[in-house]
Amino acid sequence: MKKYIVIILAAFALFACESSKNYSVQVANQKKKIKEYIAKHNLNILSSYPKDSVFKPADYLWENEDSIVFHLTQKGNGREVKVGDIVQVRWVQYTLDGKDSVSYWTTSDLSFPLEIMYNPNSAAERNNLNCIGWQSAIGKMKHSGAVADIIIPSPIGLLHAFNSVTAYRYKFTFLVLPK
Repeated sequence: MKKYIVIILAAFALFACESSKNYSVQVANQKKKIKEYIAKHNLNILSSYPKDSVFKPADYLWENEDSIVFHLTQKGNGREVKVGDIVQVRWVQYTLDGKDSVSYWTTSDLSFPLEIMYNPNSAAERNNLNCIGWQSAIGKMKHSGAVADIIIPSPIGLLHAFNSVTAYRYKFTFLVLPK
C-alpha cells in the first residue's frame, strides 16, 4: 500500500513541476508577444514618467517586464484620485493581435459603469472586475477623466487573462465619484 502512495505522490509532484514549467514558458511567450507588439507598432519605450506628463504619440512607459505598458492619451481634468476613492471605470479590451475586442465604454455596452476602490497599496482582488494592472493605470493617469492606452501582462491582469496567460491592450478611463 505504501508503495502505491509513494508512486501517486511522485506522479503528482512530476505533474505539478511540469505544470509550473508550462506556465513559465507561457509567461515568457507572452512577454515576447508584448515586445513584438511594441516593435511592430514602433513604440518608443520610456523608463520613467515624462516630467511634464505629456506623452508623444509613440511614447509608452514600461518600467519593467512585469509592469503595465502605459500611454496617457488624454489628461484628466477632474479631481485627483486618492487612495480609498471609489472610481467608475470604462474600458475596451483588445487582444494584442487586434482580432478580438470587448467593449465596456458606453452605457449601451454596460448599463451601469463598474465601480472599484482605488487602492494601489494592496494587491487588488483578482477577478474579472478589478486587477493590479488597472490600479497601476489609475495611479499613473492621476485625474478623473483621463484616458490611457495600456497593455497589461496576465500576472497583473483580470482573472480571465491570468487563467489564459494572455496579455490584453486596453483603452481605459475612470471617473472619481463624489464622497
